[in-house]
Amino acid sequence: MRRRFLAAGATLLMLFMGAGSASAFDFDLHGSLKEGGPGHYSPPISNPLFNETPYITTELRPIFIHHDIADSFLTGGGTITAVAAEVRVALNDRIGIIATKDGYFNFEFNNGLQDEDGFANISLGVKYALISNPAENRVVTVGLEYEPPSGNLITSGIRMQGTASGFLDMFLAAAETWGKIGLEGNVGLNLAMDPDRNSSLIHASAHVDYEVMPGLYPMVEFNLLSVVDDGARTPVGFEGLDIVNFGSGPTTPGTSQAGGGTVTTMAFGGRYKIMDHIIFGAAYEIPVSDRVDLFGWRMTSDLVIYY
Repeated sequence: MRRRFLAAGATLLMLFMGAGSASAFDFDLHGSLKEGGPGHYSPPISNPLFNETPYITTELRPIFIHHDIADSFLTGGGTITAVAAEVRVALNDRIGIIATKDGYFNFEFNNGLQDEDGFANISLGVKYALISNPAENRVVTVGLEYEPPSGNLITSGIRMQGTASGFLDMFLAAAETWGKIGLEGNVGLNLAMDPDRNSSLIHASAHVDYEVMPGLYPMVEFNLLSVVDDGARTPVGFEGLDIVNFGSGPTTPGTSQAGGGTVTTMAFGGRYKIMDHIIFGAAYEIPVSDRVDLFGWRMTSDLVIYY
Protein backbone atom coordinates (compact mmCIF):
# COMPACT_ATOMS: atom_id res chain seq x y z
CA MET A 1 0.00 0.00 0.00
CA ARG A 2 2.81 2.41 0.88
CA ARG A 3 4.46 1.74 -2.47
CA ARG A 4 1.21 2.62 -4.24
CA PHE A 5 1.05 5.94 -2.43
CA LEU A 6 4.68 6.67 -3.27
CA ALA A 7 3.97 5.80 -6.90
CA ALA A 8 1.03 8.19 -6.83
CA GLY A 9 3.33 10.87 -5.43
CA ALA A 10 5.86 10.26 -8.20
CA THR A 11 3.08 10.53 -10.80
CA LEU A 12 1.97 13.85 -9.31
CA LEU A 13 5.57 15.11 -9.40
CA MET A 14 5.90 14.20 -13.10
CA LEU A 15 2.60 15.98 -13.75
CA PHE A 16 3.93 19.13 -12.08
CA MET A 17 7.19 18.97 -14.04
CA GLY A 18 5.35 18.51 -17.30
CA ALA A 19 2.95 21.32 -16.49
CA GLY A 20 5.84 23.60 -15.59
CA SER A 21 7.62 22.86 -18.88
CA ALA A 22 4.48 23.40 -20.91
CA SER A 23 3.92 26.75 -19.21
CA ALA A 24 7.56 27.90 -19.18
CA PHE A 25 6.75 31.03 -21.20
CA ASP A 26 3.62 31.94 -19.24
CA PHE A 27 5.25 33.13 -16.00
CA ASP A 28 2.86 35.16 -13.84
CA LEU A 29 3.34 35.73 -10.09
CA HIS A 30 -0.33 36.72 -9.73
CA GLY A 31 -1.36 33.10 -10.32
CA SER A 32 -5.08 32.52 -9.76
CA LEU A 33 -5.49 36.14 -8.61
CA LYS A 34 -4.42 37.68 -11.91
CA GLU A 35 -6.67 40.19 -13.66
CA GLY A 36 -9.98 38.51 -14.43
CA GLY A 37 -9.45 36.01 -11.60
CA PRO A 38 -11.74 35.45 -8.60
CA GLY A 39 -12.61 38.59 -6.66
CA HIS A 40 -13.66 36.48 -3.67
CA TYR A 41 -10.44 35.33 -1.97
CA SER A 42 -10.76 34.35 1.69
CA PRO A 43 -8.43 31.39 2.41
CA PRO A 44 -8.92 29.04 5.39
CA ILE A 45 -7.50 29.94 8.81
CA SER A 46 -7.61 26.82 11.00
CA ASN A 47 -5.44 23.75 10.46
CA PRO A 48 -2.92 25.82 8.45
CA LEU A 49 -0.50 22.93 7.93
CA PHE A 50 -2.94 20.66 6.07
CA ASN A 51 -5.84 22.88 4.96
CA GLU A 52 -4.12 24.23 1.84
CA THR A 53 -6.13 26.57 -0.37
CA PRO A 54 -6.61 25.41 -3.98
CA TYR A 55 -5.79 28.86 -5.34
CA ILE A 56 -2.36 29.33 -6.90
CA THR A 57 -0.95 32.44 -5.22
CA THR A 58 2.19 34.38 -4.40
CA GLU A 59 1.95 35.28 -0.73
CA LEU A 60 3.55 35.43 2.68
CA ARG A 61 1.42 34.24 5.61
CA PRO A 62 2.75 34.96 9.13
CA ILE A 63 0.84 32.83 11.69
CA PHE A 64 0.47 32.89 15.46
CA ILE A 65 -1.14 29.95 17.28
CA HIS A 66 -2.10 29.61 20.94
CA HIS A 67 -3.12 26.03 21.69
CA ASP A 68 -4.59 24.93 25.03
CA ILE A 69 -3.81 21.30 25.82
CA ALA A 70 -6.79 19.24 27.00
CA ASP A 71 -6.99 18.52 30.72
CA SER A 72 -7.56 14.85 29.85
CA PHE A 73 -4.11 14.68 28.22
CA LEU A 74 -1.47 12.82 30.25
CA THR A 75 0.08 16.12 31.40
CA GLY A 76 -3.18 17.39 32.86
CA GLY A 77 -3.16 20.28 30.43
CA GLY A 78 -0.72 22.98 29.41
CA THR A 79 -0.19 25.33 26.47
CA ILE A 80 1.54 25.39 23.11
CA THR A 81 2.42 28.60 21.32
CA ALA A 82 3.79 28.75 17.80
CA VAL A 83 5.05 31.44 15.48
CA ALA A 84 5.41 30.46 11.83
CA ALA A 85 5.30 31.78 8.27
CA GLU A 86 3.96 30.06 5.17
CA VAL A 87 5.32 31.01 1.75
CA ARG A 88 3.72 30.46 -1.66
CA VAL A 89 5.02 31.42 -5.10
CA ALA A 90 2.83 31.21 -8.21
CA LEU A 91 4.67 30.41 -11.43
CA ASN A 92 1.45 31.00 -13.36
CA ASP A 93 -2.26 30.37 -12.77
CA ARG A 94 -1.72 26.59 -12.90
CA ILE A 95 1.38 25.74 -10.91
CA GLY A 96 2.89 27.05 -7.70
CA ILE A 97 5.55 26.32 -5.09
CA ILE A 98 4.48 26.03 -1.44
CA ALA A 99 6.22 25.88 1.95
CA THR A 100 3.48 25.43 4.56
CA LYS A 101 5.39 24.17 7.61
CA ASP A 102 8.11 25.81 9.64
CA GLY A 103 8.19 27.89 12.80
CA TYR A 104 9.19 28.02 16.44
CA PHE A 105 7.19 26.16 19.10
CA ASN A 106 7.02 26.54 22.88
CA PHE A 107 5.50 23.72 24.96
CA GLU A 108 4.53 24.26 28.61
CA PHE A 109 3.06 21.18 30.31
CA ASN A 110 1.30 21.16 33.68
CA ASN A 111 2.76 17.80 34.71
CA GLY A 112 4.56 14.73 33.44
CA LEU A 113 6.59 16.09 30.50
CA GLN A 114 9.39 18.60 30.50
CA ASP A 115 8.68 22.06 29.07
CA GLU A 116 10.42 22.52 25.75
CA ASP A 117 10.85 24.89 22.83
CA GLY A 118 12.46 24.54 19.43
CA PHE A 119 12.00 24.52 15.68
CA ALA A 120 9.50 22.51 13.66
CA ASN A 121 10.31 20.66 10.47
CA ILE A 122 10.45 22.73 7.28
CA SER A 123 8.44 21.51 4.27
CA LEU A 124 8.53 22.26 0.55
CA GLY A 125 6.22 21.23 -2.28
CA VAL A 126 4.25 22.07 -5.39
CA LYS A 127 0.61 22.24 -6.39
CA TYR A 128 -1.11 22.21 -9.77
CA ALA A 129 -4.57 23.48 -10.72
CA LEU A 130 -6.34 20.72 -12.66
CA ILE A 131 -9.29 23.07 -13.17
CA SER A 132 -8.96 26.85 -13.22
CA ASN A 133 -12.18 28.57 -14.27
CA PRO A 134 -12.20 32.23 -13.14
CA ALA A 135 -15.43 32.94 -15.03
CA GLU A 136 -17.31 30.52 -12.74
CA ASN A 137 -15.05 31.06 -9.68
CA ARG A 138 -14.09 27.37 -9.67
CA VAL A 139 -10.64 25.83 -9.03
CA VAL A 140 -9.49 22.25 -8.31
CA THR A 141 -5.88 21.60 -7.32
CA VAL A 142 -3.64 18.64 -6.51
CA GLY A 143 -0.53 19.03 -4.38
CA LEU A 144 2.54 17.23 -3.13
CA GLU A 145 4.75 18.39 -0.26
CA TYR A 146 7.77 16.81 1.43
CA GLU A 147 8.58 17.44 5.09
CA PRO A 148 12.18 16.37 5.87
CA PRO A 149 13.23 15.68 9.48
CA SER A 150 14.77 19.10 10.04
CA GLY A 151 13.22 20.10 13.40
CA ASN A 152 14.69 19.73 16.89
CA LEU A 153 11.74 19.42 19.31
CA ILE A 154 12.37 16.86 22.06
CA THR A 155 10.63 16.56 25.44
CA SER A 156 11.44 14.03 28.17
CA GLY A 157 13.25 11.88 25.62
CA ILE A 158 10.33 11.90 23.16
CA ARG A 159 11.33 13.38 19.82
CA MET A 160 8.41 15.33 18.34
CA GLN A 161 10.12 16.76 15.24
CA GLY A 162 13.18 15.75 13.27
CA THR A 163 12.53 12.00 13.26
CA ALA A 164 13.24 9.25 10.75
CA SER A 165 12.76 10.11 7.05
CA GLY A 166 10.03 12.74 7.35
CA PHE A 167 6.64 12.84 5.65
CA LEU A 168 5.10 13.10 2.19
CA ASP A 169 1.78 14.93 2.03
CA MET A 170 -0.54 14.44 -0.97
CA PHE A 171 -3.78 16.42 -1.23
CA LEU A 172 -6.71 17.45 -3.39
CA ALA A 173 -8.32 20.87 -2.82
CA ALA A 174 -11.24 22.67 -4.45
CA ALA A 175 -13.07 25.99 -4.19
CA GLU A 176 -16.12 27.63 -5.70
CA THR A 177 -18.11 30.77 -4.97
CA TRP A 178 -21.77 31.63 -5.44
CA GLY A 179 -22.29 35.34 -5.11
CA LYS A 180 -21.08 36.27 -1.62
CA ILE A 181 -20.70 32.66 -0.43
CA GLY A 182 -17.30 30.98 -0.66
CA LEU A 183 -16.73 27.24 -0.26
CA GLU A 184 -13.42 25.39 0.00
CA GLY A 185 -12.48 21.80 0.75
CA ASN A 186 -9.29 19.79 1.14
CA VAL A 187 -8.58 16.08 1.63
CA GLY A 188 -5.21 14.38 1.77
CA LEU A 189 -2.82 11.82 3.19
CA ASN A 190 0.20 12.68 5.33
CA LEU A 191 2.38 9.63 4.77
CA ALA A 192 5.21 8.78 7.18
CA MET A 193 8.21 7.72 5.12
CA ASP A 194 9.30 5.44 7.96
CA PRO A 195 6.13 3.73 9.32
CA ASP A 196 8.06 2.13 12.17
CA ARG A 197 8.96 5.56 13.56
CA ASN A 198 6.08 7.91 12.73
CA SER A 199 2.30 7.73 12.26
CA SER A 200 0.46 8.39 8.99
CA LEU A 201 -2.86 10.19 8.93
CA ILE A 202 -5.70 11.26 6.68
CA HIS A 203 -6.76 14.89 6.90
CA ALA A 204 -9.92 16.55 5.61
CA SER A 205 -11.16 20.12 5.93
CA ALA A 206 -14.18 22.16 4.83
CA HIS A 207 -14.61 25.94 4.83
CA VAL A 208 -17.56 28.24 4.20
CA ASP A 209 -17.54 32.03 4.36
CA TYR A 210 -19.99 34.84 3.55
CA GLU A 211 -19.04 38.39 2.57
CA VAL A 212 -21.38 40.37 4.82
CA MET A 213 -19.84 43.65 3.66
CA PRO A 214 -16.97 44.51 1.29
CA GLY A 215 -13.83 42.85 2.62
CA LEU A 216 -15.42 41.22 5.71
CA TYR A 217 -15.86 37.43 5.68
CA PRO A 218 -17.25 35.56 8.72
CA MET A 219 -16.51 31.84 8.34
CA VAL A 220 -16.97 28.36 9.77
CA GLU A 221 -14.49 25.53 9.25
CA PHE A 222 -14.46 21.79 9.97
CA ASN A 223 -11.32 19.65 10.30
CA LEU A 224 -10.78 15.90 10.60
CA LEU A 225 -7.48 14.21 11.45
CA SER A 226 -7.46 10.41 11.51
CA VAL A 227 -4.47 8.15 12.12
CA VAL A 228 -4.49 5.31 9.57
CA ASP A 229 -1.10 3.73 10.32
CA ASP A 230 0.33 3.88 13.84
CA GLY A 231 4.03 4.28 14.35
CA ALA A 232 5.94 2.12 16.80
CA ARG A 233 8.21 4.73 18.37
CA THR A 234 6.30 5.57 21.55
CA PRO A 235 3.80 3.28 23.38
CA VAL A 236 1.24 6.00 24.07
CA GLY A 237 -2.50 6.26 23.44
CA PHE A 238 -2.58 9.59 21.63
CA GLU A 239 -1.18 11.51 18.67
CA GLY A 240 -0.03 15.09 18.10
CA LEU A 241 -2.45 15.67 15.19
CA ASP A 242 -1.27 18.66 13.12
CA ILE A 243 1.11 19.95 15.83
CA VAL A 244 3.70 17.17 16.15
CA ASN A 245 4.04 13.46 15.48
CA PHE A 246 4.59 11.20 18.50
CA GLY A 247 4.85 8.06 16.38
CA SER A 248 2.32 6.46 18.72
CA GLY A 249 2.15 2.69 18.69
CA PRO A 250 0.25 0.11 20.70
CA THR A 251 -0.36 1.48 24.20
CA THR A 252 0.73 -1.87 25.59
CA PRO A 253 3.78 -3.46 23.90
CA GLY A 254 2.90 -6.74 22.25
CA THR A 255 -0.77 -5.83 21.79
CA SER A 256 -2.69 -4.39 18.83
CA GLN A 257 -4.36 -1.56 20.77
CA ALA A 258 -3.97 1.52 18.57
CA GLY A 259 -2.26 4.65 19.83
CA GLY A 260 -3.93 7.01 17.38
CA GLY A 261 -7.53 7.62 16.31
CA THR A 262 -9.81 10.26 14.83
CA VAL A 263 -10.23 13.80 16.11
CA THR A 264 -12.62 16.32 14.56
CA THR A 265 -12.77 20.05 15.27
CA MET A 266 -14.80 23.11 14.30
CA ALA A 267 -13.49 26.66 14.00
CA PHE A 268 -15.37 29.94 14.04
CA GLY A 269 -13.83 33.19 12.89
CA GLY A 270 -13.45 35.53 10.00
CA ARG A 271 -11.24 37.53 7.68
CA TYR A 272 -11.03 41.25 7.06
CA LYS A 273 -9.32 42.84 4.07
CA ILE A 274 -7.26 45.58 5.75
CA MET A 275 -6.12 47.02 2.42
CA ASP A 276 -5.39 45.85 -1.10
CA HIS A 277 -3.36 42.62 -0.93
CA ILE A 278 -3.42 42.29 2.89
CA ILE A 279 -6.01 40.16 4.72
CA PHE A 280 -6.20 39.55 8.48
CA GLY A 281 -7.75 36.39 9.88
CA ALA A 282 -8.57 34.92 13.29
CA ALA A 283 -10.40 31.75 14.33
CA TYR A 284 -11.31 29.97 17.57
CA GLU A 285 -11.25 26.16 17.28
CA ILE A 286 -12.63 23.44 19.53
CA PRO A 287 -12.88 19.62 19.28
CA VAL A 288 -16.32 18.19 18.51
CA SER A 289 -15.42 14.48 18.70
CA ASP A 290 -15.34 12.32 21.83
CA ARG A 291 -11.62 11.78 21.25
CA VAL A 292 -9.52 14.93 21.66
CA ASP A 293 -5.91 13.72 22.25
CA LEU A 294 -4.05 16.94 23.18
CA PHE A 295 -6.69 19.29 21.72
CA GLY A 296 -8.36 21.50 24.31
CA TRP A 297 -8.96 24.66 22.27
CA ARG A 298 -6.96 26.81 19.89
CA MET A 299 -6.77 30.39 18.68
CA THR A 300 -5.17 30.98 15.29
CA SER A 301 -4.46 34.40 13.81
CA ASP A 302 -2.63 35.34 10.65
CA LEU A 303 -1.95 37.90 7.92
CA VAL A 304 -2.13 36.99 4.23
CA ILE A 305 0.09 39.34 2.25
CA TYR A 306 -0.43 38.46 -1.40
CA TYR A 307 0.78 39.72 -4.77
